[in-house]
Amino acid sequence: MGDEHKRCPDCAEQVLAAARKCRYCGHRFDRAGSAGRGGGGSMRDLLLRPKSTTTLPDLLLEWGSELAPGEQVTYFGYCRAESRFGFLLITTARVAFFAGRGEDRVIEWPREGVRASKAGRRGLRLAGPDREVMLTRLESRGALAAVAGQLGG
Repeated sequence: MGDEHKRCPDCAEQVLAAARKCRYCGHRFDRAGSAGRGGGGSMRDLLLRPKSTTTLPDLLLEWGSELAPGEQVTYFGYCRAESRFGFLLITTARVAFFAGRGEDRVIEWPREGVRASKAGRRGLRLAGPDREVMLTRLESRGALAAVAGQLGG
């Protein structure tokens, strides 16, 4: 096939040397350091990536928020608090919101000090001990209703 072709490191197909992306599997040749991250960002890599086996208590521990003995998780889901996306955690003892991938805790309040009230069709206002936080973009209307029901909204 000559100098005008190169071999894709993911699927071993021959593609044009000037190609930035493999037409067979989607491997991106132009990503710097992709070989060091398991082959890059091809669709094949995403589909074949091993599933995470991290449990919720382990994840919370990574985020610096360990569950107390006897504390039960009653809700954990993705949403938006104020202008930041992250994860809402409701347990039998507390309400917390972790922004991004958990590195920043926006709120962490004792559950008995939190009240919820609906704000429109898709929003929920949480009133905590020190301020109010607006939650939007919950997974579904069912999740919105579940959170509101747990927090008296």
